[in-house]
Amino acid sequence: MADKPTYEDLEKRVQELEKEIYEHREVESALDKNEKKFRLIVENANEGIVIAQDGLIRFANPKAQEMIGYPFEELEARPIIEFIHPDDRDLVFDRHRQRLAGEPVPDLYTFRLRARDGRSIWVEIRTVIIDWAGRPATLNMLADISERKRVEEALRQSEESYRKIMEMAPDAIAISRVEDGRYLQVNEAFCRMTGYRVEEVIGRTVFELNLYIDRADRDRLLEPLRRQAGVDGLEFRYRVKDGTLLNTLVAAKPIRFQGEECLLVVVTNIDSFKKAQQALFENQQKYRHILESMEEGYYEVDLAGNRTFFNEALCTIYGYTPDEMMGMNYRQYMPPESRKKIKAIYNQVYRTGIPNKIVDYEVTTKMGSVKMLETSVSLLKNSAGEPAGFYGISRDVTERKENEKALRESEEKYRLLVENAHDGIYITQEGVVRFANPKMEGMTGYSTEDLASRPFLHLVHPKDKAAFFEREQKKPGDEQGPETYTFRMINSKAETLWMELTTVPIAWEGRPATLNFLRDITPQKKMEAQFLQAQKMEAVGTLAGGIAHDFNNLLMGIQGNASLVLLDLEANHPHYGKLRSIEQLVQGGADLTRQLLGVARGGKYEVKPADINKLVAMSVDLFGRTKKEISIHKKLQEAVWTIDVDRSQIEQVLLNLYVNAWQAMPEGGDLFLETRNVTLDDYYVRPYGGVPGRYVRISVTDTGIGMDEATRKRVFDPFFTTKDMGRGTGLGLASAYGIIRNHSGIINVYSEKGEGTTFNIYFPVSAQEIKEEAYRPEEILQGVGSILFVDDEKAISDVSHFLLKRLGYRVITAGSGREAIEIYRREGKDIDLVILDMIMPEMSGGETFSRLKEIDPNVKVLLSSGYSLNGQAKSILDQGCKGFLQKPFNLADLSKKVRQILEEGRGDTPPA
Repeated sequence: MADKPTYEDLEKRVQELEKEIYEHREVESALDKNEKKFRLIVENANEGIVIAQDGLIRFANPKAQEMIGYPFEELEARPIIEFIHPDDRDLVFDRHRQRLAGEPVPDLYTFRLRARDGRSIWVEIRTVIIDWAGRPATLNMLADISERKRVEEALRQSEESYRKIMEMAPDAIAISRVEDGRYLQVNEAFCRMTGYRVEEVIGRTVFELNLYIDRADRDRLLEPLRRQAGVDGLEFRYRVKDGTLLNTLVAAKPIRFQGEECLLVVVTNIDSFKKAQQALFENQQKYRHILESMEEGYYEVDLAGNRTFFNEALCTIYGYTPDEMMGMNYRQYMPPESRKKIKAIYNQVYRTGIPNKIVDYEVTTKMGSVKMLETSVSLLKNSAGEPAGFYGISRDVTERKENEKALRESEEKYRLLVENAHDGIYITQEGVVRFANPKMEGMTGYSTEDLASRPFLHLVHPKDKAAFFEREQKKPGDEQGPETYTFRMINSKAETLWMELTTVPIAWEGRPATLNFLRDITPQKKMEAQFLQAQKMEAVGTLAGGIAHDFNNLLMGIQGNASLVLLDLEANHPHYGKLRSIEQLVQGGADLTRQLLGVARGGKYEVKPADINKLVAMSVDLFGRTKKEISIHKKLQEAVWTIDVDRSQIEQVLLNLYVNAWQAMPEGGDLFLETRNVTLDDYYVRPYGGVPGRYVRISVTDTGIGMDEATRKRVFDPFFTTKDMGRGTGLGLASAYGIIRNHSGIINVYSEKGEGTTFNIYFPVSAQEIKEEAYRPEEILQGVGSILFVDDEKAISDVSHFLLKRLGYRVITAGSGREAIEIYRREGKDIDLVILDMIMPEMSGGETFSRLKEIDPNVKVLLSSGYSLNGQAKSILDQGCKGFLQKPFNLADLSKKVRQILEEGRGDTPPA
């Protein structure tokens, strides 16, 4: 058993181990320092350093990462071949194979890397085999030579460009040594100009080739070159191989070529230019002669607008001498507007290079007169093709412009007259419209194109075509004056219009034609018809009104006496029923006189704001209950406008129209009622004497037998009827006409035989609101007070005296207006009411009322008449008369009207 180590042996061994550890740490420290030093060198190297093993990247320094554009994390373990340009991969692979095989490989060679952004980077590479982790690897040092490659390529391209310039230059170019003058290089143009081949020129001198003509020319060329100054644009004469003398322009400059002092000479053949220059001079002389012979002015100005060249004609136009004109700026003889126009044209031509053919502008001559010129403007260029100014031709068009202006004004005047004419104006050739003004298009409803596609005769009413055609057959070229005639035309809406036509023979585009003036006289025709109707109605109405007045007075006597007798009889009396029948007959007579007064347009009774829808609905419903064979259709507009009417009269009108429709449909049919808010223009209302504005229209349409034109024209005539004798009075539609006209309304009819009939009624819109009235049953009201009853008919006075007394009043009667005034002067303070007849001999009711008001301005008067509430009665009411009582009146009507007037001002309320 070996001896155990002593303590001293162990202590010695520990010391040895500590020394070995210290030395090991010293080596590690030295290695760490070296590693840091080399890492610092590698990381900051200006060359890219890449270590590859088995074709994969194991290390890449920052410069290599920067060159390729990838961080090391994306490069590590990737095939290096991915980052080599595809066109160079075979080269790099071949070099690597040779190196591994031990074959000789150049230390340096170049290829292209492909960076991350797609760029190609030229690099120069040096490769060394190293040990990496115990295995062979390649250490690759990459230098970026892209800039060097670019410079080399630029140099190559520059040399290539120089060679091409030499070959393609149109001028002769030669390089010769300064020392002996021998040519070192010439281009093809030099050979073409001199007639020598390249091999004949190279190595020989200009003297050996006998290119100089004389010593003076040679000295002029060589003297500046001896001073190293060079020459530019020296005219020089050459003698070429065949002996021809050429005029040339020489430029020469000292250069270094192939390491020697040389001359670069450029020779331009200007022989053709010299000949062209001579021809140009001759042409200039010719054109100068032409310019001076021109009547138009020719000018040239610089870019600032200053005159630089002009001919004599331009001086004549402006009135300046050539010396005064030269250098003058266009702004000096133009007003502001012309200056702006010419400046704008100059700018436009300068920008575009496109000439402006015609410009009109004003100028002021030396004598102060204003002329209108017409000019052209083109861009003037210098020999370098750069804009140098402007040129053009100016002519005086003052007289022509004045004539054109006068013609335009004349044409404009007539154009305005034609376009704004109230009449249609058109021109026809061979019966077809060639021209039509807007009014013509508005009249016919057809455009000019539509009119030109058809003979004008097609627009003429069938019944007027024969007469119209006969007139059209007259040749337009015949010597004849204007001809005027009337005819009917049918427009595009199938409306018939009356026309007045005046035709004048003219020539149009070199061929005979007619100028036609067409006037719409439809309103005039309607007004004539309305005037004739009004005259008829006036004549018949005067007679009817007088009859109605007298008849009402007779009825008043019958009604009054019947009322008095009824007051004394009980209802069971044998004669009570007969007296009631008499009252009903009186009422029938009153209805007949009401129709007569309607024919006479004798006025309205009680005009109030009304809802026409209610009147139409109520009246037609009442009618429909008795005429079951008629189907009634109502189309009443909502929110229909309010109108002012006498409701009983309008009900009478509507019932007349319903009955007329019923009689036109003996086998039954349809009756259509429609109301509508409309606005009528002046053209529509003028024939009826109406006022344009808002109206309410009532349309009554039946599907009956209709009317022919003759019947339709007479339908509103008084006493005209198509019924058998004894079946009608002929007053219904005549009365309707009078009532509507008395309401300032319009009534017209549209009908064709077998196609039914439509009556349209138009009422002016009211500005008042409808007031609902409470219903009051008919009763006889007693009263107290004194009444003066004035009437020239004794029978009426007597019966009215008894009626009023039975009502409880004290009654005084007067047979004339004068008697009434005398009584009122005496007893006026005791008289509470005057009942005054409107129509009396000597002094009328209106005059009597005025005289009574002179006596007592507060006099209370109730007007009574056999006429209705016409214009005269309305005037009396407007002057302060308290009310109106239509004859014949019954006892109940009389009692209510008297009580109503007497209690006005007392604050009393009449009993219900």
